Amino acid sequence: MSSDLAVSRVFVPGGNPTFTYVPRDAQQLEGHVTSYLRDRYKMLSVSGPTKTGKTVLLKNQIPNAIYLSGGSIATVGEFWETLAEELGAESETTLKSSQTTATGANTSATLDIRVARATTGASAQGTSGTETTRAWKTSAKASARTLLKENPDTTIVIDDFHYIDPEVQLQIVRGLKDLVFNGTGLVVAAVPHRAYDVVRIEKEMTGRVSHLSVGFWDREDLLEIPRRGFEKLNFSVTREISERLTEEAFQSPHLMQEFCRRMCYENGYEQGVADSPAKLDIADWNEFFRKLAPDTAKSTFDILKRGPRQRSDRLQRKLMDGTTGDIYEVVLRAIAATGPLTTMTYEQLRSQMKNVVVEAPQRHEVTRVLEQITELAKKQEGEPVLEWDAELSTLYVADPFFAYWLRWSEPSMA
Repeated sequence: MSSDLAVSRVFVPGGNPTFTYVPRDAQQLEGHVTSYLRDRYKMLSVSGPTKTGKTVLLKNQIPNAIYLSGGSIATVGEFWETLAEELGAESETTLKSSQTTATGANTSATLDIRVARATTGASAQGTSGTETTRAWKTSAKASARTLLKENPDTTIVIDDFHYIDPEVQLQIVRGLKDLVFNGTGLVVAAVPHRAYDVVRIEKEMTGRVSHLSVGFWDREDLLEIPRRGFEKLNFSVTREISERLTEEAFQSPHLMQEFCRRMCYENGYEQGVADSPAKLDIADWNEFFRKLAPDTAKSTFDILKRGPRQRSDRLQRKLMDGTTGDIYEVVLRAIAATGPLTTMTYEQLRSQMKNVVVEAPQRHEVTRVLEQITELAKKQEGEPVLEWDAELSTLYVADPFFAYWLRWSEPSMA
């Protein structure tokens, strides 16, 4: 299951995962995908912030598509080899026996030919091993293209397209362009600011790309997740509880799903669903939410708090709680003090500085730090958790899990 969840998914250890798809009727996302599959002859670019349901939307609407992950495609050769394998392209398999000699320790040899990788090992002297190799009868690209021509209704989905190097993106698009124009479906999913990569890298795709934006979830859509999921598990919660969960979910269906899962644990339901209707409740809201603050967000926070390396020690500023911290800690504490808001202007951020530090830093000091932590965030694995737009004087906290951690992990004590 993808980390981008557009479903109510409540998993109870010992039982089976329960899935209930939640359509976002106001956005008509499903209809857009259906129209694309009917019309074809274009590419579909699906964009949206991390953890807003892009992947699950596509898997729900195009269950039989070939799904590839941009994060695992480093070269154009890897793309064609993976695609050929997924399409079931014919290959030749060769078995090769060899005698190995080893004394005591295990040894292994790995052979990598185009797609298939085989390993043979020996743990004692004189042990025989077998190597299995596979090579395409023709090139992986030729094999894949032939099968796509023979099956024009095939749809390929490349998730996290923005993870692929731009030059590799270009080669992939050029290699599939004529097939797309003949009916092959090609869908790429990316974050919003990379939604137009396809047109940017290949000008001939102008007018040949349909765009679908998947935004953050609104309150009513989020409320559907516990309603549908708990109903299937024979649980019930009050409207007040669902509302509180929604307030803390930062418009993320993934966070809402985690809340639902944790509620099952907290109420002692760790083996399957309830035999009879059962009511779930939360004894201590603060403890409940703090338990869910993700460790991965803390690691990112620590990196941003540390800031870029520099030769001299930074000026330590007196904070309102009696401790001291440098300007990077001051800025991050001020961001957290906004709520945090997921979109905040410089003025909103600065207004919180007075609650964090005795003497607020100058504007140019703050904006310099915002620019530098943005660069640091871009270097981390996955999507940048925040981004400063200097032109609009606005900071965006893009990752709901990072925003949640700022709110509930007491970062001033981290």
